[in-house]
Order: sequence, then structure tokens, then C-alpha cells
Amino acid sequence: MRDNRHKWNFIKHPAKEVLSAEEVRYWKTSLSRLLKVGIEFEFNLPEQKGICKGTDVHCPCVHISEGCWKECINIEKCKLVACYDTCGNKTEDCKKDKCSSCKKYEFKCLSTNCVEFLSKCFICDSFSRSCSKCNKKYNAKKDPNNIRKIFTDQLEPTNSYGIVNQSGVVSITQDGSLSGDKGAEIITVGRRVDYWEFYNMVKRILDLADSHGAYVNERCSSHMHLLTSYYDETSSGGAAINELERNMPEIIVANFHQLCRKYQNAITWMTMALDKSNALTRWEKFRVSVLDVSPIVRSMHDVCKLIMEKSVKISGNNRDKYGWVNYKNCKFKNDGSIGLFHIEMRVADSTMCPSYYAAVACLFYALIIKAVEMSRYGVLNVGNDTWIAESTAIKEAMMNNGNLSYESKRVSNTENLLLYRDMLVSQSYDMLEQLKSILIKLGPAYDVLVKLSKMPVALRRVEGYKWHEIENDIAVTMRDSDQLEFRMNEVIDMRYINECNSVDEWIKGVSEIINDIKGPDEIELSVRDIESFVENKMREGEIIWSKTIGAIITI
Repeated sequence: MRDNRHKWNFIKHPAKEVLSAEEVRYWKTSLSRLLKVGIEFEFNLPEQKGICKGTDVHCPCVHISEGCWKECINIEKCKLVACYDTCGNKTEDCKKDKCSSCKKYEFKCLSTNCVEFLSKCFICDSFSRSCSKCNKKYNAKKDPNNIRKIFTDQLEPTNSYGIVNQSGVVSITQDGSLSGDKGAEIITVGRRVDYWEFYNMVKRILDLADSHGAYVNERCSSHMHLLTSYYDETSSGGAAINELERNMPEIIVANFHQLCRKYQNAITWMTMALDKSNALTRWEKFRVSVLDVSPIVRSMHDVCKLIMEKSVKISGNNRDKYGWVNYKNCKFKNDGSIGLFHIEMRVADSTMCPSYYAAVACLFYALIIKAVEMSRYGVLNVGNDTWIAESTAIKEAMMNNGNLSYESKRVSNTENLLLYRDMLVSQSYDMLEQLKSILIKLGPAYDVLVKLSKMPVALRRVEGYKWHEIENDIAVTMRDSDQLEFRMNEVIDMRYINECNSVDEWIKGVSEIINDIKGPDEIELSVRDIESFVENKMREGEIIWSKTIGAIITI
């Protein structure tokens, strides 16, 4: 048995009132329904430098090195007329007007030195260009504009945050920091949190990107937005559509921020994804540390402003949103509460692994819910000056502003990071144990995150693992219980069966359709499976029978 009480100390802050049990229940329930996570993917694209489409008349023949181009079209015609200039036997005593009767005349072609030379290339049947190997040849498969068009055609971005389509993509843009004509940034609309929903959405995007040569490196990051509101610029002229029915108490966001500070190093460790041992992750410039920004001595509104100021100082002109966590889009009220909740997590490196993204999205959601639970007891005290010094030392070993020995200046110098490996693994495990009760309800996120805690993607890449090998290693196959819950939730949420007279009649109706919506690798579900699901969820208070609707509903 382990006693964890010493790890959790709270401060009763006069300006950040603790929540009552009723308020904790309200905010956990509300956020579980309202909170969404939107993911921004960044990809480099192939470089298309060639502009020739195989029709350039100046392009040489593949046989040019054989010298055949020196042969003249007019050679047979020239042989018929004796000429002083084309005689191979001429001497100083020869006269030009005597050539036609000279017995010693022997034709010798002047080739390219002749004013009437015309290469046989113009009539040669063997003329051919080596377009396939030419670096000046245009290749549509490497044209960033063409690739972005394919992405757009396949993913059909809605261009409105008020609409969620099948792909989940809202826009496809360029970013000046990306290679390949500013690369491709694929932005998704925020989705309510479910591991498999994230996994399926991300997998489609990554598979499409990979099939067209898109790739990730230290230029790419993966931002995640946690928000309780959509924005629909089409219908509301850019005004926010706020789904919060109450202003969010400041203490919730303060505790979330404290969790970010407490586990900043652990989360950065778990999301490292570069492939060099001395450069395991990106530089700090565009994800500025928040370790030293405390909400104990200032309001969260001031925390937001301080992070913005710090970001500008470290990252440069007008880059005020580049905090490790960014609160710029939150709307703070005069009493410190939050009227519009929208934060951005900028920590994660980019990968080509859907399991990684799905798990990290669930992790950030779990931190919010944990912050609500903690807010009944006060504001979390993350540690004293010694803790700050130790955490800063680890941060400096992992996330700094440049590795001068590496060809790219966008990476951190991590040559000393593994000295802290045991501590970082321990901190990661500690965080996941605190979040486990939340994570296990979201699918296999907990299991994937445990694997990333022990061995981040970056360390797997250093050992030579390919992207598909890393995905296979960290992925968790959808278990039978996950398949059951996923499909039953669809039946309940979509009201596939309703207007029944009893639970038994509803179960019978579900049993007749449930196997029609299964995927090719999913199991057959029996009536008993459905009955067990209903019994367990009713006992846990997650679903109830609605006589009015004539169906099981979620509460």
C-alpha cells in the first residue's frame, strides 16, 4: 500500500473559492458533455522544383553522348557537289575553280563547322528524352499545391466551426514554418471526447497524408484545443456560440494550470517524437514553459497575460500565444470566472501514429476533469522553491532554445536528458495513476499513455523504429468490452430503437440491429451481451429507462 497524501497539498485561496460537492458534480457532468478537443496537424510536403512537363524543345536526346547529333541531314546532298571547303585532299596548290574536274577530290564533312549543318536529330526516329530521371521534370505527386488539393477533395473541410463533417476537418491551410511551399496544416473541429472517435478521425488524416508523401519533423507540432464552445463564422459573423450555462469558477482553471505546471516535464517527456539522441524534441521557442507562472499569487487573468508577455519575449514579435498552455482565447469576467473556456495545448511533437494522438487528446481532457475534482479542496500547491529549481533543471535538459551541434536550430539540446529518465518515468506514472479513473472510461487511452511514459516515441525512433512499427507497438486493439460500449453508445445516442413499451422490448429491438453496424473485425454481440451492458450501466447510474421516449437514454 502506498500513502499519497504527502503529494497533494492544497491552499484555501481567498480569491478562488472552493467548490461544493454539488458544484463538483455539476461541472464534471457538464464538462463531460460539453468539452471538446480539436487537433491541429502540421505536415511538411515534398519539394517540387521541376517545371518541365516533358515538352521542352531544348531538352537533349538520351543518345547525345554517343555523338550521333553531329551527323548532318545534308551530307548526301553535299557529296554530290565537289567543293574546295569539303575536300579531304586539298593542298596549297589547289584552285577552287578546279574542284569539279579534280581526280583527287575526296568528300570530308565539316560537321558542325559547316554553315549549312543541320543535325539529323530533327528527323531521327530514335530521338528520346530521359524525363523519368530528370530533376527538372514536373511531378504532380510532389507538387504541394496538388497535394493540398487532394487533401481538400478527400477531407472536404467545412470552413465553419459550426459544422462537423465525416472527416472532422474544418480547414486546410499553409504555415510559413513548414517545408514544401509552406506545407499543410489540417485543422479539425473540436470533438467530444471518445478515444475511438479520435483514433478513427486521426487515422484517416494520417493515412491520407502519408500516402501523398507528407512527413513530420522538428518543424511540425501538434496543437490541441480544449473548448466548450464552437465558433460559427458563417451564421454568426464570428461571434462565439457559448455553451456554458454558468461561468466557470476560476479555481477550476487555476487547478488545471497547477496540474500543467506539476506535470509539464512528464507530459513533454511523453510527447517527445524526434529521432536524434541529442535532439529528442523541439525547442522551447514556440511552447514557452509555464513552470514559473503561478496562480497562487495572481489571478488566472493575470496568469494568461503573463504567459502571453513571456511568449513575446522568448518567441519574438506578436507571438503572444506560444505558451506551453495558452489561455488567450478564454474570456475572463470581472470576478475572475471564465465566461468562455478555450485553451490551447502546444506541447506535443508531431507523429504519424493515430494511437498517440487519441491518447494525448484524452489525457488533456482528463486533466480538466481532475482539476474539477481537486477544486473542492482548494488550489493545488505544486511545490516549494526546491521543487521549482529541480523541475526547471529537468526542463532545461529537455526543452531549451536550440541545439547548436544539430543541423536544425529548431530542436532542443537533449544530450543530458536521459540522466533524468527514471524521474520522468516516475512523474509520468504518478500523473496517470491520478487520472486513471477518468481515463479508463474513455477507451484504451490509459494503456497507450503508460507505454509512452515508459518509452516515448522519440526513444523508439532513436532505436530505429519506423512509424508503423511504433504505432503497432503502442496501439491497443479494441477489446470486446470497448466494441460493445462503442456500438451500444451509438444505438443509444442515435435513438436507433425507441417507442418501446419496456426495457426487454428495447433490448430485443437492439439485438436485431446491433450486428448490422459492426466493422469487419468486430465481434458478434448476443442478447446476453446487451443485457449485461444495460444492467451494468444502470447500476452505475450512467443510463436510465425513459418511458416517454420508450428507450434507454444516457444521463
